[in-house]
Amino acid sequence: MIEYQKNTIYSTLFVVGITIGLSVVADVAYIYTLCGLAAWVAFGHLITLDDDMPGEWSNPESDKKLWRKSLAVMAVKLLVFAALVVIALSFPSLAEFGA
Repeated sequence: MIEYQKNTIYSTLFVVGITIGLSVVADVAYIYTLCGLAAWVAFGHLITLDDDMPGEWSNPESDKKLWRKSLAVMAVKLLVFAALVVIALSFPSLAEFGA
């Protein structure tokens, strides 16, 4: 559990750092950077999803629990991406922040 918390903290710091860095260096609004990172994470998981299938590379023991967990995590990632896109389109004034 402690390892999971450390990974969550480091991942969050990475996302915040990239978001602020791209905003400062490339004049990209925060919301667009977050949408891009969320798309990268969600579609990256989608591309490697077959590795978690029972009997495949990341799941040689054919554990169905691991497969279902991977599907659930991917669904959450896609929902976060969709929510960020809807927020960006619904509130165009957010494009002013960070650029």
